[in-house]
Parts: sequence; structure tokens; C-alpha cells
Amino acid sequence: MPTVLALMAHPDDIEITCAGTLLLLKAAGWDVHLATMTAGDLGSATLGPVAIARIRRREAAASAALVGAGYTCLGFKDLTIQHAERPKRIVAGLLRAVRPDLLITHPPRDYMADHEETSRLVREAAFASTMPNWATRPPIGARRPTRTPAPCDHVPALLYADPIDLVDWQGQRAPASILVDVSAVIDRKAEMLAAHASQREWLRQQHGEDEYLHWMRRLGASRATEFGKRAVTHAEGFVQHLGHGFPKADVLTPALGKQKVKLAI
Repeated sequence: MPTVLALMAHPDDIEITCAGTLLLLKAAGWDVHLATMTAGDLGSATLGPVAIARIRRREAAASAALVGAGYTCLGFKDLTIQHAERPKRIVAGLLRAVRPDLLITHPPRDYMADHEETSRLVREAAFASTMPNWATRPPIGARRPTRTPAPCDHVPALLYADPIDLVDWQGQRAPASILVDVSAVIDRKAEMLAAHASQREWLRQQHGEDEYLHWMRRLGASRATEFGKRAVTHAEGFVQHLGHGFPKADVLTPALGKQKVKLAI
């Protein structure tokens, strides 16, 4: 059974950007795993870091359960993610434990450093995970396993999901080379995002409506326009990493079918 791992910085990043594709892959017979670098310990204006992190871990696990997926938090703190040796060993350890065929993370350029540093760590850890002499570490706070996972036998295909708001640093629309039609699962994607109730309620108080879910749907509807004349209401966009050592083949079309995937080549 092929495996996909979505690893992003914070709880709810996956649900906003690529949960529809994960739902489709699960329906196609893939094993799915969700992971975040942090537990979202700065994600509240009223609760302290320990309290909100505990809540957000539970919400992330509940969201993952809706797609029949496992969830791992690597234990870093919000706004502290940095490309360094220890984080790279921890990320590589997760890859060896999950052993993905497909890896999805943030794009190299996004609106905040936590996302960008995660992107770089994921890319380099994917490469390092196959090297026998590269030692890995467990998530922060986790017990060191009695037996460490063996090196991965191949580098996974790597996809960068859309940046937040679909724009680059200058506010220009970010291109996507792969589009996935998630119209059929948009309500289930919304259900996964709604599992992050602490964030949903905070924004609902701010806006007086369910802006959290409306925003996610607007992003999907905007990407869907790039399918052209096809009747697609919501889509997710990706760019495949094609650098040396990484798989170049299209993974999503064989898995989901030509009706669900458009390659913007």
C-alpha cells in the first residue's frame, strides 16, 4: 500500500492547503499520515502556551482521524523552527518511521519563516533519510525507541502545496504545476478544518461568521478556475520538487485519474 505523509509547520496548515488531496488518496487505497512541527502553542489570545498546545494537539488528532490517518507532533515551538542539525535529524526520524512514497509540505516561499524553514527541513531530511550513516532522533519529548527505524529505501516524491492565500512575498499569484479537483470532498475537507475548533471559534468571534471555513473554500474556488472549462468547483495546487535525487514522475495522476488531476505543463 503506498503511503503519503503531509508534514507542515502548525495544526490546521494541512487542512487549509492539501486535505482534499489526502482524502482522495485515502479513497484510492493509500495510507495517510499527518504531522506538524509544532502543537500551535502561540495559537490563542487567552490561553497560555501549554494549555492551547494541549487543545490543538487533540484537534489535530481528531482531524487526522476523519481521514483515517495517524498524527504526529514533532514538539517544536511556534516561531522557533530553524533549519539546523537537530531538527533535520528529528524530521528524518519521522520519515523513516512513516516511510512515505509521497511527501507534501509547504512551498519554499510562504508568508512566514516557520513555513519556509519547515519546507527546507522536509526537503533535506527526505534526502538524508536514505543514508545509513545519518543518525535520526525521535520527536521532542518522546522516549527514544529501543530500536531506531532503518534508513528509507528510496527518496519520496516531494510536492509543495499552495502558499497561504495563493500568493508570493510580493502578493503575486503563485503558480501551480499540478491541480487536483477536490470538489467531491470539499465538505469533508471543511469538516477536517472545523475540527480545529479553537482556531475556528477565535476567528468566528473576530468576524461574526465562520470566516475560517469560508476562507478555505474561497482559496479552493480560486484554484478551480485554472481547470478551464471543466466543471470544477474547488481545487488544490502543487509544485513538484524536481531537483537531483528526487523522483520526477507524476504520482497523482496514476493514483487519482486524469479526471481529477491537471498538469499545467
